[in-house]
Amino acid sequence: MSDDSESIPFLAEARSGDRVAMGNLARLVWDRVYSFAFRTTLDHNTAEDIVQETLLAMICRLGTLRDSRRFWPWIYRIAWSKIQNGRRARRLQSGLETDLFHKTATSNGFASDDDPLDTQVREESRQQIAAAVEQLSRDHRDILQLRCYDDLDYAEIAARTRTTPARARVHFHRAKKSLKSRLVCCI
Repeated sequence: MSDDSESIPFLAEARSGDRVAMGNLARLVWDRVYSFAFRTTLDHNTAEDIVQETLLAMICRLGTLRDSRRFWPWIYRIAWSKIQNGRRARRLQSGLETDLFHKTATSNGFASDDDPLDTQVREESRQQIAAAVEQLSRDHRDILQLRCYDDLDYAEIAARTRTTPARARVHFHRAKKSLKSRLVCCI
């Protein structure tokens, strides 16, 4: 607990614009967040990337921290968000590579592993989802785009849409609920 109280002077000085204090705070954050990121990802390079992104977010958003006693939970929440964004990006990339492989194999005359019926069902599902998304309001489509396809966290969405992270979360929840109701109607 004494480690937490030592960060408070760095935090207060860093928030006031002191570059030396910001450097000291960044070193303190690096030490803690790197071990957390490495334990979670089990990859040194990924852990370093996550820490760098976390530090950048900390520097950019330090003024939004309301309670200095909540500094460490705030930092770990930012780091966890960066870890999750990385995982989503890797899953998306893996899916895109798989789709690209299947499209290349099919266009080159190689037989696809998919059953024609599965392919047709998948295509109809994509069309239903696209139609349901088109029926959404522009605000709901935009928030789904930012969160699901651009992989932005709520703070980044809030900055782009000029709202708070809490409101961005509420808008995203409502957009998902609206999309779900449209998709249930289609079935």
